[in-house]
Order: sequence, then structure tokens, then C-alpha cells
Amino acid sequence: MPDCAAVEMHEATQVLHLSLSEIGALSLRAIRGAGRTWGEAEEGAAAACWLARAGLDWANALIGILSRPASAPGCPLRAGMAIADSSGLSDGASHRGQRFSELCHPGFLLPFCAYAAARSGQTLRLNWKGAKAVIAPGEAPTMTGDMDAVGPLAVRLEPHAPTGTARSCWPRVHLGTVEPGQYAALNALMLRITVPTSADSLAGAGARGSDND
Repeated sequence: MPDCAAVEMHEATQVLHLSLSEIGALSLRAIRGAGRTWGEAEEGAAAACWLARAGLDWANALIGILSRPASAPGCPLRAGMAIADSSGLSDGASHRGQRFSELCHPGFLLPFCAYAAARSGQTLRLNWKGAKAVIAPGEAPTMTGDMDAVGPLAVRLEPHAPTGTARSCWPRVHLGTVEPGQYAALNALMLRITVPTSADSLAGAGARGSDND
């Protein structure tokens, strides 16, 4: 007969594998649970899915971002949304570039830079110490160095002249793995926006009568 305690411990230490839709749903609710706006939640969830598709550690970045106050400087979610919002302007970051003195989890900017590149038609280059990414419109990013850096780091975004080198390809499988501790942290944030059960809600659950003909 199996040891129930041992089985529960084994399950608690197993790595989870989430689909992109599950990553999006979990991220959206976690961001809302952290007190961010619906706009931030929707944009952040889309960014998490993009990072997972690119094979990057979306969960660790998202937890790090949400562990800081929303008003704290150096938030890549808010910085990324500003880049995306200005991407259609002639004086936006896609055309004139932008520098950030201290940005946490700078890799979280990548999805927003990809949107800005596609919208403006401009290839972009994102740099921070020990890492570089080139994002061409509608293509997979070309990345070198530590894309999962925590920071805070000085980050530079600027237009990039295409060199005609070989294109990058998206990974065949997205990074849907989540460590138990990461899932617990995101789930705890998500639970902040759930409504607790009550006697009234339990009493009203289920059918009130027989549905037999």
C-alpha cells in the first residue's frame, strides 16, 4: 500500500507543464491579484505567453515584477507598455530609441519590443550588460547572453540596421515548465481576487430539484 504522505510530497515537488492558454490565464489573474490594472494584466499575460513561446523563464520574471510595488521605478511591464503605445509615433522609441537607467527583469521588454517592431516596421536592438536581442518585424528574436537577468540593469533600446544574416526560428516547443514554488507564488496572487465561499453560496450550489421527466 503506498505511503500517502510520500505521494503528496512527490506531487508537491513535481514540475508542472502548462499550455500557453494556461500560462495566459494564470498570469492575468496573478497580475490582477497583485493589484495591477486590467490593462496591465492583459498586456502582462500576453507578454508571459510570448516569453514562454521564445523559451524564456516567464514565471520567474513575472514573480519578480509582481513582488515589487506597482509604483516602484524600473518596472518592465509599465516600461514595455509605454514602448508599445508609442510605437506608431514618429518620435516613439521604435525610431529614436530609449534608455532606462535601472530596469528589473529587462527580458520582459522583449514582447513589447516585438509588437513595436511589427507596428513600426523597424528592426530593434535591445541591450543590457552581457546580453543583446535583435527583434525584426514579425520574426523570432535573435538573442545572445543572459535574457533572464534579474537586474536592475541599464538598458538601451535603439533602431537596428538589418545585416542580412540568417533568420532566427521559434523553438518547436514553448517553455511551459513551472517549478512548484513558482506556481504556488502565482497561485497565491491569483487567489486574492477570488470570492471566498459562504453559507449562502454553498446553499445555492447545484440543482434545486429533480430533473427527471
